[in-house]
Amino acid sequence: MLRTAIFALFVCGSTLAGPLGDPNSWENLKRLALGQSIQVIQQKGESLKGKLAGISEDSITVTRKQQTIAVPRSAVSRVRISGKRRTYTLIGATIGAAAGVGLGAAGGESLNQSSGGDFANLKPVITVGCGAAGALIGAMVGSLAGNRGTIVYRAQ
Repeated sequence: MLRTAIFALFVCGSTLAGPLGDPNSWENLKRLALGQSIQVIQQKGESLKGKLAGISEDSITVTRKQQTIAVPRSAVSRVRISGKRRTYTLIGATIGAAAGVGLGAAGGESLNQSSGGDFANLKPVITVGCGAAGALIGAMVGSLAGNRGTIVYRAQ
């Protein structure tokens, strides 16, 4: 059940990210909205995080700390947009909670039947506890999955 939840998380995450086309194409950058948070990794290894201020055929312009910086296309190694960490975390928590409640209900019922009804009052507690644990695990997995950014452009 946990494998199914993790698989569903990654499937949902990949559809949320959406296809950006060929990451080697400079044209991908023209699809980004002005003001969107980006990270420009330069050929020398330097990283520049900020908001997209503009894009032309020969450079990308980033605003950072009220300073506008133009990076020539020849100096750009990769351009990345930030991940949707909050969305992935919520999806993971939801899937984890659903899986936990299902497993908790089944486990509580099994415990109730095997004990001859002595633990009938614990069934709701087991169900809620497993749901909470599942939500926590799902949120952690989702947070890790959403932490990675999407590469929009990669120099050839």
